Amino acid sequence: MKNKINICCCLCLLVFMSWITNPAMAAAAGMKPDVQAKSYILIDFQSGEILDEKNAEVPYPPASMTKMMTVFVVLDQIKSGKIHWDDLVTISPRVAAINEAQINLTPGEKITVRELFIAALVESANDAAVALAEYVGGTEENFVAMMNQKAKELGMNHTHFNCASGLDFRLYPDPPKVSGPNVMSAHDTAILATKLIQTYPEILKTTSIPYYTFFIGTKKQLKVTNWDLMLPGLKYSYPGVDGLKTGHTNTAGYCFTGTAQRGDLRLISVVMGTRSDDHRFLETKKLFDYGFQEFVPQVLVKKGGQIPGTKELALPDGVERTVPVTVDKAVKLPVHKGESARYQVKVTFKPRLNAPLKQGEVVGTAQVLYNGKPVQGVEPTPVVTAKAVEKASWIRLFFREIGDTVKNWFN
Repeated sequence: MKNKINICCCLCLLVFMSWITNPAMAAAAGMKPDVQAKSYILIDFQSGEILDEKNAEVPYPPASMTKMMTVFVVLDQIKSGKIHWDDLVTISPRVAAINEAQINLTPGEKITVRELFIAALVESANDAAVALAEYVGGTEENFVAMMNQKAKELGMNHTHFNCASGLDFRLYPDPPKVSGPNVMSAHDTAILATKLIQTYPEILKTTSIPYYTFFIGTKKQLKVTNWDLMLPGLKYSYPGVDGLKTGHTNTAGYCFTGTAQRGDLRLISVVMGTRSDDHRFLETKKLFDYGFQEFVPQVLVKKGGQIPGTKELALPDGVERTVPVTVDKAVKLPVHKGESARYQVKVTFKPRLNAPLKQGEVVGTAQVLYNGKPVQGVEPTPVVTAKAVEKASWIRLFFREIGDTVKNWFN
């Protein structure tokens, strides 16, 4: 009998160890993945909910993930009408001298903004990124100032750019004269990716291109493979992946910002400082497996719907003593499968609210809690009045007070 018990214990231990060593089984069992990276983060695209992270607020060199901000600024310029997709950019000797990933641009050559844009994202071409920077900003230094200003606007508080390419300065023949390191935190990088897709969703048409040919029909014809090997048909193809940007330098290690969508759930992942080209995708797969297998999107409160536990606001000086409240947008986020009961929506009203109030007036916020604690990364949702309420006259309030006093006597 004792031997049988020992055998059962051993089998249980083997099963448990297989969960730990097998990322897919670990995710299926609800365990957080063991991601080998200096820092990483996994967030929900819609709500910003942080599903998993490590050192996510620590700034690290992002290498060519920098180019996400480069193209963001370029897209802003196109939207404003200051530049156009078909504009021809004349390549400077400085741009042509840039090494590492490139499309072999030459001094005096003319190439469209569109081709440079594709080159910066698909081939991660440093020469293309800097050519765009010089065209938009006049100098790379001016363009970098625009990048840093954009980072502030997006709330990227652990970020500083010193170039448009992400290259270490030692790899620049003529580095831009910008002080400070080129760094982003994993969380800032995820914010950048999220805002980029939200503002310009069409960018996914470019980031999802697996192969592209530049200078078609010329002696310079060049066919490239997207560095994002998780795209369909490539080495580490993962269902739903349609972007976003890789990065690598000796200083940064191997980095990757990925995004994938399945059904209503789109995830954004960032890994920084992994040890090889292959591992940045293998570690990303662990995060995606965990996100898609462990979480399911759920609407906790519909837009205009009643908030569980807080359906109305007391308003003693109103014609009506209470006013119904709701949220001005749906409260929706991924929840742990089978754990819906652990989530609640806590309402906090503004202090000293008085009538009159208009319909749709913001009177507080709704915060999502999980196990009694705020869900990380999810901003509170404004709580608004579902209808207008007028201020009661002094006569109404006078007789209301008398009535309340009499009622209290009998109670």
